[in-house]
This record gives sequence, structure tokens and C-alpha cells, in this order.
Amino acid sequence: MRNQELSNRHFTTSAIDIVEQLTSRAADRGMLSEATEQTVPMLLLWSILRWERKVGLVALERMGVEVDTLARDVDRALSAACGEVRQHAVPPRRQVLPSGQIVVVADFNAPVKPLLAAAEHEALGLGHRWVGSEHLLLAAVRLAGPQLRALLDRHNVAYDAVRQAILSVLAS
Repeated sequence: MRNQELSNRHFTTSAIDIVEQLTSRAADRGMLSEATEQTVPMLLLWSILRWERKVGLVALERMGVEVDTLARDVDRALSAACGEVRQHAVPPRRQVLPSGQIVVVADFNAPVKPLLAAAEHEALGLGHRWVGSEHLLLAAVRLAGPQLRALLDRHNVAYDAVRQAILSVLAS
């Protein structure tokens, strides 16, 4: 996703940074070809928990969520989910660059698009004209697949509670 495109869609600088970093964080974890609509919300949540200090994280802390423990659990769940994707995936498409280097071709943007659309929906639902990290957090919680949903439930992270905590942080 391009920075300018997100800016045109009224994403804040912080939200743009989070989205732009998803690709490199996925590459660092060796999961570019394992990016799915199940793993990308986990990666986004892990990124917010580990790398951001914004409204969403403050809201989780105010809810009494042990952020470090949640981040470790999301990290483990993400690794497990990527392992499952690898077991059932077709071999990745490879391409030879002019330099002779062989690279894996992966469309990382496809599974990110529903998450971005959901974040925009969250912003509109709160009456906001911008999309910030708090909206990305809400989108990740709302779009959580079964593995992430179970993990969030164990940490008492429910969508409605997160939404209320975010509104409380924004009001203060």
C-alpha cells in the first residue's frame, strides 16, 4: 500500500507507518507468502502491541490488559498460524531478477485491503474524519479469525470493551 494512497484515504501518519511497516515486519518474520486474512490481523495487532504507543495501546492498558503477555501470545499464535498456512499452501511462485537473484513473489496487499476497509468503517462509525491506529486496532479485533478470537477472549479483549476504552481515551 502506498503512503500517498493511504494519506488520500485520510489515514494518520501513525496509521500509515503501521500499515507501511507490515510488509517489512512480515518479511522479517519470513511470512510474506503466509499473509492471509487470518494472519494479517494478528500481525497488525502484534505490531501495535510491540511498536506503537498510541490511543489503542493506551485503551488496552486502561482495560487492564497485560500488553506484553498479550503480545507474546499473539506472537506465538501468529507463528502457529503461519505454520498451518505453510502446510496447506501451494509452493510459492518464484521470479528471477535481472541480477540473477531468485525471489518469492507474494501479494501482501490483498489480505491487507479488507483490514484497511474495516479500519475506515470503524473511523466512520465513531464519527471520525481520519483513520488512526485505534481504528486499525478495532478492525483487527473485529476481523479476528478463530485463533485470534480465542486468544483475545482469554485476555478479555472484546470488541465492545476496546471501542469503549478508545472512546474514553479520546475523551480525556
